Amino acid sequence: MSAPPRPPARDGEPGPTAFALAASPVPRALGPGPAVGRVRPGGPRTGAPARSPRSRASLRVLTAAVVALGLSSAPASPAAALAVSAPAPAVANPTPTPSTVTVTGTGSASAVPDLAVVGMAVEVTAPTAEKALAAQHAAANALLGALRGQQVAERDVRTDSLELSAVYEDGGGGGTSKLTGYRAAQSFSVKVREPRRTGRVIKAAVAAAGDAVRVNGVTFDLADARPLRAKAREAAHEDARSKAEHYAALTGRELGRLVSLTEAESGNPRPLTVSPSAFAKQEGVLVAPGEIQDSVSVVAVYELQ
Repeated sequence: MSAPPRPPARDGEPGPTAFALAASPVPRALGPGPAVGRVRPGGPRTGAPARSPRSRASLRVLTAAVVALGLSSAPASPAAALAVSAPAPAVANPTPTPSTVTVTGTGSASAVPDLAVVGMAVEVTAPTAEKALAAQHAAANALLGALRGQQVAERDVRTDSLELSAVYEDGGGGGTSKLTGYRAAQSFSVKVREPRRTGRVIKAAVAAAGDAVRVNGVTFDLADARPLRAKAREAAHEDARSKAEHYAALTGRELGRLVSLTEAESGNPRPLTVSPSAFAKQEGVLVAPGEIQDSVSVVAVYELQ
């Protein structure tokens, strides 16, 4: 059955062209057309045909459809999508490097020694090696016996060296040397736990070993030097901090935290060498222990606020 024929369009009514426009794709942005849909208050535009109420209603429907199609088909802006998905990172402010001051501190401490270390030896020369060793052995036994008599403990006597060597004599202008005998020697380190008794111990050893004994020297020390070193460190640290505070005040700043501290230790026990001629005195060998001094040097780095 065929569709009934469409009546001819009246003046002012939308024809087939208007309906075809509604079904066709509509551009994204529409500018105002040539006088279509514009109605000025007060009457129709001059030169344009008058619109009937039905024509104006159809035009409003068509305009609404065009607007709806334009809004729904408009894609999202790439710039807006990028701004949402990848926000710009915040720039962190760099931390400024703090000012510092570097100072050197020194400190020292003293203590009365409670230990004396005596270097002793016996040395004998004989025509043959066997006789030299025998004489050296006898002198060493006499020396050790005298030390035991002075209440020196076995653990405080240590053999440092033992030597047997040939003794030669210059033969004159011919450039040859003549063997005259052998020398045997043994050296000891003897710890005297009561420094005031050091002279008596030396005298007893000389009397027992006779001409074979040798005294190489006396060194006074502390059995435990850690407390003395701790005092020297405290003094060095206080000296370094006092200097740093002074520099901070001079620059109008305040002293901050300690950044680093380096120790360069120095200081040794004071040795005392006794001449062999003093051992022959009947009243004994006089020694003066004095004091042991230890010193410490440190390098400290402080922040300035």
